[in-house]
Amino acid sequence: MRIFSIVKIAPIHGKRREILDILLSIKGPTQAIHACLACSICEEEGDERLIFYMEQWRSKEDLLQHVRSDLYTRVLAAMELSREKPEISFLEVSAIRGMELIEAVRNTKR
Repeated sequence: MRIFSIVKIAPIHGKRREILDILLSIKGPTQAIHACLACSICEEEGDERLIFYMEQWRSKEDLLQHVRSDLYTRVLAAMELSREKPEISFLEVSAIRGMELIEAVRNTKR
């Protein structure tokens, strides 16, 4: 089972760059952790210009260890700069499919 963490932040006016700087300072060290499978920062276009910080972990135990770490306090600091309550989701995924799903669906005769 893989674990995904998704944090959605709506930056306080004037704090967008600070949030991105914090998250960028976390990204490399987090990716260097053996149990981290991926780490990404995405920005949404539009009026709200939300920031998404995403991590993928090998197991729930690995995620929990990371959440207890000093490194994770920076994620919390970035969340504090949200103009509204930040949304955070932890997804436990038991199956991941890729291109083979698309091929199977698209090649199925109707």
